[in-house]
Amino acid sequence: MTDTALETLAAAAQGWGETLGPKTLDAIASYLSFVREKNESVNLTADAGWEDLVLKHAADGVFAASVLRPLLPPAPRVLDLGSGAGFIGIVLKLVWPEAEVTLMESVERKYRFLNAAATRTGLKGLRVLNRRAGSGAALDAYQLDRDVVIERALAELPEALRLSRPMLGPKGLIAAFQSEEPDAAEPVLAKALAATGVTVLKSCPYRRPGEARDRRLVLFKRKED
Repeated sequence: MTDTALETLAAAAQGWGETLGPKTLDAIASYLSFVREKNESVNLTADAGWEDLVLKHAADGVFAASVLRPLLPPAPRVLDLGSGAGFIGIVLKLVWPEAEVTLMESVERKYRFLNAAATRTGLKGLRVLNRRAGSGAALDAYQLDRDVVIERALAELPEALRLSRPMLGPKGLIAAFQSEEPDAAEPVLAKALAATGVTVLKSCPYRRPGEARDRRLVLFKRKED
C-alpha cells in the first residue's frame, strides 16, 4: 500500500473545499485497512482494492461532507441509512468530527463490523443501530429529527425517499447518491415526491478521482407548509 491514493484523495478533497490533514488521512487509512482486513470473512464490499476503497468509497464520504457542511448546523445530526461497511457515515465523521453520526444497518454481520469499526475510531457521537428502515418498533431519538439522512445504493430513488422521509427534522435534508441526474417529472419519481412531501433542493455533480463522467449527490428538502 502506498500513499498515492490518499494523496489523490486529498487533492480531490481540496478541489471540493475540504482540507484533509495528515491526521484525518491517517484515520481514513486506518478505517479502510480494517475494512480490507475483515472483508474476506464479513463480505463487506466487492471493491476491496486499495484504490477503490480510497478513490471510490471514501471519496463519496468526503464529497458528502463538502456539500453538506455549508448547509447544516456546525454539529449536525446525521443518519447514514443502510450503512453497509460505513463508507459514507464513518468517513464523513472522520472528516467532520463535530457531526453526530448514526449508522443504521439491518444486516447483522455488517452491523457487528460497524460496531467494531466505530469503536476503533475512538470518536464520540458515532452510533450504530441494527434496524431495517420502514419496519420494526417506533423510531427512537437517534433516528428522528435528523438534519440530514444520507443514502447510497439503499434502494431505487422513489423507495429511498419513502424510507428516509420519516426521519427528517423540520429543516432536514435527504442526500441521495445517484449515478445519473434524476428526472423529477418521471411518473414514479414524481409520485414519490408528492407522497413524501419533499422537493429537489439542488443536484451536485462531481467526479471521483480518475473517473471520466459525473456522478450526483442530490439533495431533497421538505416542501414549505
